[in-house]
Amino acid sequence: MFRPMIIAILIALCAVGAGAYYIKTFDTEVFLYSDGSYDVEERIVVDFGNEVRHGIFRNIPYKYDTGIVKNKVLFTDIEITDERGEPYERDIDKSGYYIKMKIGSPNFTISGTHVYIIKYHVERGMLYFDDHDEFYWNVTGTEWDCNILRATASIHLPKGMPTTDIETRCFTGEYGDEGDYCESRIGSSWVEFSTTDPLVLYEGLTVAVAMPKGYIEGPSAAKQIWWILLVIWPIFILPFGLLWIAAIYVKRGRDPVQFSIAPRYEPPEDLVPAEAGTLVDERVDIRDITSTIVDLAVRGYLKIVEIKKTKLIFLSKTDYALIKLKGADDALRQHEKLMLNGLFKHGSITTEDLAKTREKTPVAEGAEVITISSLKEKFYVELPKIKKSIYTSLVGKKLFPSDPEKVRGKYLGWGIFLGILGFVVGLFLNPILVPVMVILGFVMIIVGRFMPRKTRNGSAKAAHVAGFEEFVRRVEKDRIERMVKDDPTIFERLLPYAMALGVADQWADVFEDIFKEAPQWYVGTQHGAFMPHLFVNNLGNAVATVGTAMASRPRSSGAGGGHSGFSGGGGFSGGGFGGGGGGAW
Repeated sequence: MFRPMIIAILIALCAVGAGAYYIKTFDTEVFLYSDGSYDVEERIVVDFGNEVRHGIFRNIPYKYDTGIVKNKVLFTDIEITDERGEPYERDIDKSGYYIKMKIGSPNFTISGTHVYIIKYHVERGMLYFDDHDEFYWNVTGTEWDCNILRATASIHLPKGMPTTDIETRCFTGEYGDEGDYCESRIGSSWVEFSTTDPLVLYEGLTVAVAMPKGYIEGPSAAKQIWWILLVIWPIFILPFGLLWIAAIYVKRGRDPVQFSIAPRYEPPEDLVPAEAGTLVDERVDIRDITSTIVDLAVRGYLKIVEIKKTKLIFLSKTDYALIKLKGADDALRQHEKLMLNGLFKHGSITTEDLAKTREKTPVAEGAEVITISSLKEKFYVELPKIKKSIYTSLVGKKLFPSDPEKVRGKYLGWGIFLGILGFVVGLFLNPILVPVMVILGFVMIIVGRFMPRKTRNGSAKAAHVAGFEEFVRRVEKDRIERMVKDDPTIFERLLPYAMALGVADQWADVFEDIFKEAPQWYVGTQHGAFMPHLFVNNLGNAVATVGTAMASRPRSSGAGGGHSGFSGGGGFSGGGFGGGGGGAW
């Protein structure tokens, strides 16, 4: 009931030149062709009154939701002139879902009445149904920030199409409204629509014409294939991208030479256990780091003592005390110094646990003693430095051309970049780019884990280490018996290497009934005859406890393009292709 009053006030204000700028007339002429394309000419008469402006902008959507992907309507041959045919200065850009036309010069201002004629050619803007073909067009759009006194649309039908079976509908109002303040009439070869009331801010005119089948042939098969390719072209990036990643791996990720693996009785002399374990799998694992503690104990820097703690009446848990026998010296590698100093920097021991330790083994006055459990949520800060030191050592020995961790980090960064690029570009260019680039990014990250490579010398050393691992897995007791005679320390001396390589149990098995004496650097709960397998099992529990404690941290908008404007589709103002809006600037 208020609409007539609002319209009357609007007309009165426009008549006296009061208020903001407005559009006097918005006249659209459309020429439909039998191939389903059409030409559009918009004639927009704008009265700026006394306002000082540069011109107008016209925004038209070209992407519409039609299911999984966005349907792209093709706008070409855009021309913008005044009523004399003189071209306007303009800036045309595709941004998001819109073709954005900024019309006018930033160097000149205007006022009063001006005419803007916008022409363009449209493809992929027809709807094809089983019983009819349909032209469903959002004439003005519902995004104008000004009033439109009158809007019209003249639709010229394809040649030879009878008008007896033509149906028409039109809608006015804001987006989604089903107002009908408009009328239509059908001529001999055309259909005309016009508003019966002015359109206020953010109201628009939408028209629909249902035509009999057989007069619009639609695009050719070749053109339809081309349009499909315009939508799905990002899919073709995937195989080429995968080939590109594979080529990168072949060129930069594979070792320069592959050496055959033959059993070796000892690991390389110039590699400590953590370095040997890292060289084989090109990664510093917690197993490599914890094997260093056992190696330090074997070499006389530590003693490991197993102590029991009662939790409940019938339950107890095992903790381990570490006693420093001597400090870091020049005989140690940098990562070993960091390990030894870090343990006693972050660890501590209670009076009760110290007493339990002394019950098991003598502890010199002033000796530094810690428990493994005291390292929880403290020692983790040392791990990055220890890992970096191991990598640096292997690079310095020319076993790796570069730090493997940095190589993995580089390809992790590239993978994340590809995924983000897919999201950003896909939102503006083609949504199919999103899954394609995410897949490529994910593959890049996975492949990046295998991109570190060894030098020729590094490959030879890795084959040597792998040969020692093969020896441990297959060695026979008679050979071990002969080796023990030559070197009685072989069991404990090479045990840290076996631990770093994950074959400690096999190493212990072959020493059953051969190695009779327990190592002096480990004090456990084993009673009776020394059994290497039980010893290694207890030592493995200690190492697992160490690893857990070391690594623990504190807790830290398009319209409804594709839907019909008739029954079953639910037509409305703002529906169909075209539309958008604009404003003054």
